[in-house]
Formats: sequence, C-alpha cells, structure tokens
Amino acid sequence: MTLLETLDRDLIKVPLSSADGSSVIDELVGLYAAKQGLPQAEASSIAAAVKAREALGSTAMENGIAIPHAKLHGLARNAVVIGISRIPVPFGGKEGTRVFFLVLARDDSPAEHIQLLSSIAKVASSQLFVRMLLSSKTPQDVYQLFFE
Repeated sequence: MTLLETLDRDLIKVPLSSADGSSVIDELVGLYAAKQGLPQAEASSIAAAVKAREALGSTAMENGIAIPHAKLHGLARNAVVIGISRIPVPFGGKEGTRVFFLVLARDDSPAEHIQLLSSIAKVASSQLFVRMLLSSKTPQDVYQLFFE
C-alpha cells in the first residue's frame, strides 16, 4: 500500500493552526475523526496512541517533515492525514517541522504499514517536492501535487 493509494483530499489540512507537537497530533486526528464520524472518546484514544508512539522517539526527519504514526486495532483501512504548518513546529527534530504525515495503520497488516511509511519517506526525501508542499495554499493544491 502506497501513499497515493491511501491519499484522501478530505484528510489534508492547510494551514494547521496548532503551534506545538501535541496539538498538531490532536488537530490531525480530529480531522480524521470528523471525516470518519468517530466519537470524541475514540479520537482521544487514537491521539493517545500516536503520542505514545512519538514518546518512544521522534518521527521528525530532515527537510522539516514528520511522520507520526500508530498501529490501531480494529481500523478498517489505513489512513494518512497531511498537515502543513505556516510556522515551524517543535517536534523533536533538529529543525522545526512544517509538513506532517499522520499515518494510522491497521495493526494486523505490518507489511502495508511499512510500505506506507517507505512511500512517504521517498516523497519526503525530495527537497523540491517538500518546497512545493510548503508553497501550497489549499488542501486541493497539496492533493494535486501528488497526482500531477
């Protein structure tokens, strides 16, 4: 499973309004929960799982990218929520993070989870593509970048 197979234009937020890592996770999970019609308790549980994984080691990478993620029991389908911040957000890396790929993966499909993370890492390794993401003004702009 690749990023392109998972991408949903309704799960892209530009710009993020949060200014710290924990709030970014809450904001991205909130977008996912709203799209899925999940109750607040379930959204809180998902955010807690992502934060627990992040506490084990930051998922911040070079180029101002982070890939917070969690494996979740009972998830029907893997999901990626993309958020772009106008300001660098402290997220545990050497530099502030501006592009977030929140990965929510089924706990019964580790191979798909790894494929998805790998596909995102490939995209994140292109400085040109990251600059194009950062110049995006709307979720539609971000979505189109992946399919042009």
